Amino acid sequence: MNSQPDSYTRAEIDQLVEEIYRTLESTEERLDRRCDDIYFPMDLTMSSLTSHIEAIQRELVEIQRYIARRPEASASIGRRNNISTNTQMNIDRRLQPKGG
Repeated sequence: MNSQPDSYTRAEIDQLVEEIYRTLESTEERLDRRCDDIYFPMDLTMSSLTSHIEAIQRELVEIQRYIARRPEASASIGRRNNISTNTQMNIDRRLQPKGG
């Protein structure tokens, strides 16, 4: 039979409490993800995905503009790799039937 000590040091108590909180956070995160999956299922329609892509690209443009305005901005950031922001045209081109 495993006997438990009658008293713990402050460090041992802190470690036990930390473990408890870590376990609770992990359990809460799993529960949150599960509830999100149930109550907010992912919308995988093309229009929804297109909207998300366009929103992300607008954010990217804003970030690039912010970086460009900063005097200490590196000349290599955002200029060497020019990313097309014309999402709809790229998506439409991919969805066109081949050979026709």
